[in-house]
Amino acid sequence: MHSLAQEIRSFSRANLRKQRTRVTTLSGRRIIETWRGACLHMEEEEEAAPGGGFVQDLSADLQVGVVKPWLLLGSQDAAHDLETMRKHKVA
Repeated sequence: MHSLAQEIRSFSRANLRKQRTRVTTLSGRRIIETWRGACLHMEEEEEAAPGGGFVQDLSADLQVGVVKPWLLLGSQDAAHDLETMRKHKVA
C-alpha cells in the first residue's frame, strides 16, 4: 500500500481528465471555463440562459467521494448527516 506522500510525489497533471465548467452569471450570461496548459480559457456561450441567472438550491448535498478507503471528500451537509456517515463507516 502506498502512502499519501508517495501518491502526492507521483502525481502527474497528464493523468487528469479534461474539465469544462459552465458559469451562469446573475444576468443569465453563460461562460465556459477550461484549462489550457497553465492558463484558464473563458469563452461565452452564444445563447443566454432563459429567465436570468442563478437558481437557489436548498436541497442537501449528501454525495461523498471516496478518494482512498481512508480519505473521503464531501460537503458539510454530508458531514452532518449521521446516516451518510454510517454508510461510509465514519460514525
